Amino acid sequence: MKINSNMLAKWLDIPKNIHEITNQKIVEVESFGPVNTSTDLVVGRVLTCEKHPNADTLSLTTVDLGDRVEQIVCGAQNVRKDQYVIVAQVGTVLPGDFEIKAAKIRGESSHGMICSLNELGFDERYVPEVYRDGIFYFEEPQDIGKPALPALGLSGWIMELGLTPNRSDLLSVLGFAYDLAAMTNQKIELQEPVISENESKNPLDITIETDGCGRYYGRSFKDIRIKESPWWLKSALLSVGIQPINNVVDISNYVLIEYGTPLHMFDAHKVKTDRIVVRDAKPGEEVVTLDDMNRRLEAGDVVITNGREPIAIGGVMGLANTMIDDHTTSVILEAAYFDPERIRKTTKRLDLKSDSSLRFERGIDDRRVFYGLERATELMIELADAKVLQGIAKAIRYENENPKIEIARTYFNDALGLELKDTDVLTYLKRYNYDVKTTKEKWIVQAPSYRNDIKIPADVLEEIARIYGLDAIPDRSASGILQGKLSFEQKRLRGLRHALSDLGLNEVITYSLIREQDVHVFQNIGTPVSVLKPMSEDKKTLRQSLIHGLVDTIRYNRSRKIDDVHLFEIGHCFAKGYEKNHLGIALSGKLHKHTWKNTALVADFHLLKGLVERVFSPLGIDFVYETTDHPSFHPYQQAKVFSQGIELGVIGRLHPRLEKELDLPETFVFTIELDTLLKGKKTINYRMVSRYPMVSRDLAIVIDQKIEAKRILDLIEQTGRPALRTVEIFDVYQGKGIDDDKKSLAFRLVFSDEKKTMESEDVDKLMKRITKRLAYEVSATVRS
Repeated sequence: MKINSNMLAKWLDIPKNIHEITNQKIVEVESFGPVNTSTDLVVGRVLTCEKHPNADTLSLTTVDLGDRVEQIVCGAQNVRKDQYVIVAQVGTVLPGDFEIKAAKIRGESSHGMICSLNELGFDERYVPEVYRDGIFYFEEPQDIGKPALPALGLSGWIMELGLTPNRSDLLSVLGFAYDLAAMTNQKIELQEPVISENESKNPLDITIETDGCGRYYGRSFKDIRIKESPWWLKSALLSVGIQPINNVVDISNYVLIEYGTPLHMFDAHKVKTDRIVVRDAKPGEEVVTLDDMNRRLEAGDVVITNGREPIAIGGVMGLANTMIDDHTTSVILEAAYFDPERIRKTTKRLDLKSDSSLRFERGIDDRRVFYGLERATELMIELADAKVLQGIAKAIRYENENPKIEIARTYFNDALGLELKDTDVLTYLKRYNYDVKTTKEKWIVQAPSYRNDIKIPADVLEEIARIYGLDAIPDRSASGILQGKLSFEQKRLRGLRHALSDLGLNEVITYSLIREQDVHVFQNIGTPVSVLKPMSEDKKTLRQSLIHGLVDTIRYNRSRKIDDVHLFEIGHCFAKGYEKNHLGIALSGKLHKHTWKNTALVADFHLLKGLVERVFSPLGIDFVYETTDHPSFHPYQQAKVFSQGIELGVIGRLHPRLEKELDLPETFVFTIELDTLLKGKKTINYRMVSRYPMVSRDLAIVIDQKIEAKRILDLIEQTGRPALRTVEIFDVYQGKGIDDDKKSLAFRLVFSDEKKTMESEDVDKLMKRITKRLAYEVSATVRS
């Protein structure tokens, strides 16, 4: 949003330190500078104009500058005697750092330059045709010798604001004036427009049939004259980057900048009826917009109709069938409030962004709509010679009301560390035009209609801090010494990241938002949580598994010829009432290649399981796996993951069908919830390395195939203590010599005594004790 000082000065006295006040107390200033950078331009009058004696295309003029008369050689073909012109004197600097110097041109002295609009920095597109190939001259007499920039409406400064989406009130000069008035303790008074109505009555009848429109006003005009706008209006629009078109269109754009109220004008003859009906679009309804494009509408769009056919897309763009042209003599002026959410969806889908739709999307002041209508009416009378038909047609479906916010009397001082008196707080709130009521313990505050961003106590707190001055709030040292250190959980997370990276995995951070229909593809941890106003449908719902992002990252890399991808992510997953840290791992392709030996370590289920156990075993965390039948994973390569009896996640290969759909090779994934694992500290006891030799024995047993190997390992460890140092499985066999419902497991056991060398008899006793325990607990038989 660009603020023109000439427009702002209408509302209040502008402080000299406006740039500083805006930056510190209102909003960040992106740029600040003069409307036009030219220096020392004055209005002059051409006293004489004769042909240059030595050049056919040049003119030799004398120009009255008020305090002197100068001879100036001019090359423009439209220069004439008695014209009031803009003169760049010797020493004047024009846009582009072009300095005017005294010179001799074809033997004649020239002390200055009579300027064209191009030389003053105007884009040729905006220069009226009459001045396009020559100098600019005023149509009316001017004061000779006075500065020329004010006469052109090019004096003062332009300040561009870096707006945040919540400050829609600053999308107008009046809105900025209200905030500046609060900061400088001034009062804004809206002037009553001067409107003279015709005896004929406004025939419009307005009906609103949709919640997409809150209120709608309409005025009727006749006998208007379409013509060029005056220079003050053109220069005001040009200064903020809007191209002047004609007086009627320029008036609506000017009111948009001044009041922040989008307006639209229809050619009354083309509307064909005296009815205005605001309704929802019909699915598939087709219209042609002002840019001559065919648009297909949906049920959520709002359309303005004449009771029979659409004549505008509400809040977005008018239609070609009612556009203003050079032959227009009667106009219907629309001022309305449209639902921001509906407008946002329509503009995004149709890709129709404009200054008006931006304001509707962010929410305009529905009370100010009326004032914008009347300001435009006043300008139509002044600049288009319009006759205004009597009365304003209107329909109001609903009115917006800002919430009444209850705030504890001590809230502001407690939060800001200040000692503000109640009278100070009340003064600040009144300067913002808040409606304030008080009780013994509370402030009851309601923001004015143009501040739709003030909804909770923290919003009001920010307002108090701004007006008090953020730089004036005293710094206070934190009481006591706060030692910075990592918590146990943070240390564990950092250790996990280092361990996984050491194993050759790359950490990624993926989007937390996914498509709504995909949220339960891999895991279901609860009721999904979706964003109310998503930027796009594929980033709408919070994820319930990290696998989505990991799989997308593998696809992204494969599309760029990177086939070996090994990833992990630590991030939050979400459901209603649930937000916890999860770990996700995904492997695809070769984890390690030995080029010289032409060997490779290819990702598979057991490799992934081994990596996981390698990372978590040093932390004293063991997992138990239980087969499952999730439809998104390979039917024979998937398992639920448990620790201490709690289900934490899943491990497996993606289902071949899913791999084919996503154009992926064999892809293996693992995901668990981390917060449960990281809650409590696990004591890791030190055990001295024995000075005595180890003794190893192998044990092969036959058990029921349904019995998990983990259970056997636990029984062996419990029975072999304390001499048993390690036990591991080195073979699983099913086949010849083993019953169909049985399996053979082979274990390697390593024993050691911390006080002596173990004899064979000692080891035999332990092995006998272990085999008896296994026979008793799981009916195991020793395989010879």
